[in-house]
Amino acid sequence: MTCLLEPPFRCLPPFSPPRFRCFAAPRAQPQPSEPDTETLVLPLDGPKERREIVRLAWEKLVRWSRSLQSRAKTDVLERTNKIVVLGGGSFGTAIAAHVATRKSLLEVNMLVRDPQVCRSINEEHHNCKYFPQHELPKNVIATTDAKAALLGADFCFHAVPVQFSSSFLEEIANYVDPGLPFISLSKGLELNTLRTMSQIIPKALKNPRQPYVVLSGPSFALELMNKLPTALVVASKDQKIANSVQQLMASKNLRINTSRG
Repeated sequence: MTCLLEPPFRCLPPFSPPRFRCFAAPRAQPQPSEPDTETLVLPLDGPKERREIVRLAWEKLVRWSRSLQSRAKTDVLERTNKIVVLGGGSFGTAIAAHVATRKSLLEVNMLVRDPQVCRSINEEHHNCKYFPQHELPKNVIATTDAKAALLGADFCFHAVPVQFSSSFLEEIANYVDPGLPFISLSKGLELNTLRTMSQIIPKALKNPRQPYVVLSGPSFALELMNKLPTALVVASKDQKIANSVQQLMASKNLRINTSRG
């Protein structure tokens, strides 16, 4: 019997290509730049120096905040070309006179019912019924035409007494832009329904989303006319509109605070 011996075979592992490792080139070290001349560097050797740095940083923050507020105020005044005041009573007249002094090119329309009051404002620059001794700015214009008064207005100040507001607003509803912010100066409740102005305005205008702001506070119309220090509060669910009204009206003699209504 013959035995055939097969030569031994050795199994080699499958060929795998050599692995290469990549090395990133060393980054160049940045060259030292010249020191910022606007940055004040103080040694931190003690609490006195640290307090000085905090003081300088705080002053810089305050300056930046005031600059930002100043630009915002300027933007609101620049964008506002026309406002309308509904009503020719004492407070409506005072508000019209005050806002008119904020910008000489601002058109301030007063919508009044009495033709005699309308003529006295346009021809003599006085409200013959209220404040006949006070001269109104030249950019205060009175009219009895609701359509002309409301056309192109950026803000609307409502100064009609509460008891007559519902019927008055229903008459002019067709001329009111749905996005026109209403700033209510009227105080009190409607006697028959006990509704507030926040309920009267949207229902009378048939627009539940009419922008609405309340302007109120411990102030008198005579104080505004005499430019005495006065304070008012602007309240609204829309903080942006409240801030715009604040920036539109705030002045050296009138302080406007905002509140979330």
